[in-house]
Amino acid sequence: MTFITSGVAAAGIKATGSVTSALIGRYRPKGVPRLGSKEDRAEAYRRLLDVSTRSFGYAYQFAHLRREAGWAANMVLLGQLPQMWEITSELMSALHGVRLCGTVPVIAAAEDLVAATSDLELNEKNGDRFQQQAEAVVSAQRAFLDACREDLSYARKRWQLLRRYKERRFLRQQIGR
Repeated sequence: MTFITSGVAAAGIKATGSVTSALIGRYRPKGVPRLGSKEDRAEAYRRLLDVSTRSFGYAYQFAHLRREAGWAANMVLLGQLPQMWEITSELMSALHGVRLCGTVPVIAAAEDLVAATSDLELNEKNGDRFQQQAEAVVSAQRAFLDACREDLSYARKRWQLLRRYKERRFLRQQIGR
């Protein structure tokens, strides 16, 4: 007659529990769309914001030099073309990252942001018209950021009374400075 001690029984239960949890953890039903984790989505959104800001900065500098210096800036601008191409490819890559793990409203806002960024006319002679295009990019960035905040639940909800109170107090302190 063999006796099973409590230590042996506990080890057996622990072993079967870890095997069962591993099997359950691997279960992924087919056909069910899965979004990335909150951290994955935040990283993809941050990458698109960073790259769009860099792209906008280069385009703004490019257009400003072109408008102010004219043909004298051509040699400098030709030297910056490979960087512009690299940033453009990074922008498309970041958009694909958002498409991979983002939600539908965020993807739509990301596509609007990329479209506004790519619609900047670098050879625009009229400064006011270029400024309107630049403002469209900034508003598209703001809309994308708001969609990201909503997706990641950074925006306060109606039932979060303490959060609303702290936010109002913080804004009052900012105004008072």
